[in-house]
Amino acid sequence: MSYRTYPSNPFARPPGFFAHLPPVVAGLIKANVFVFLALWLLRSERLYDLLSLSLAGVRHGAFWQPFTYMFLHANLTHLLFNMMTLYFLGPETERAMGSKHFLAMYLLSGLLGGLGWLWLSPQPYVPCVGASGAIYGILAAFATLFPRRELMLVFFPVPVKAWKFVIGLALVEFLLAGDPASGIAHTAHLAGAFAGFLYIDQLFENTTLRRLWARARDYVAQRPHVPRPAPPPPDPAEVDRILDKISAQGIQSLTKAERQTLHRASRTF
Repeated sequence: MSYRTYPSNPFARPPGFFAHLPPVVAGLIKANVFVFLALWLLRSERLYDLLSLSLAGVRHGAFWQPFTYMFLHANLTHLLFNMMTLYFLGPETERAMGSKHFLAMYLLSGLLGGLGWLWLSPQPYVPCVGASGAIYGILAAFATLFPRRELMLVFFPVPVKAWKFVIGLALVEFLLAGDPASGIAHTAHLAGAFAGFLYIDQLFENTTLRRLWARARDYVAQRPHVPRPAPPPPDPAEVDRILDKISAQGIQSLTKAERQTLHRASRTF
């Protein structure tokens, strides 16, 4: 006698491509792909121009463009590069920040990236599209959260620490920012990266701007700068309590002080 075994629910759907992604990363990838396919099917240049970012458009009242432009992409390669970065670095960044903060940081980086490009755009009728400003915000946020994490890049198959990679990338963008003929919004990348770094600094540490201000103040007053002593390493028992709280209630339940403790622990232990 032989027996055949069946799954408990033969009609259950297998886990999808987005099943292991946190909600905001999954939603952003879907939104970007949907907009790309919709515009490709509609083939409406007028709609594309209305949604892309340009100085002339904003001057004529298209105040939605600094938001909508970050969901448009020039071509499939442009879309793939941005979505690959979001797919690989976004999940861990979102889990560390919490979904609400991650979404706010993403949109703020894209918004400031667009405004930075508008400010330095030499040609008012040249449009800017792409999520690159927001993606650079994720890169900077990831490097600030996990500076010692080693990244393996497709075009550079040697492990490089996250903070070194992002600083090197920022230097390249800065050097190329003065070349409008490149067709790349380097100023948007720089502004987006700065927004991502600043958001993490204010959310977890809130020390970098105060430290820079103290140094500038001491320099103006012509007195030696005395750095503040580094805070003591967090208590392992407190870190365990915070991790238990995340397991029970989710990372959204953490207070700012608990987030700071967890962030210091990730740099210490």
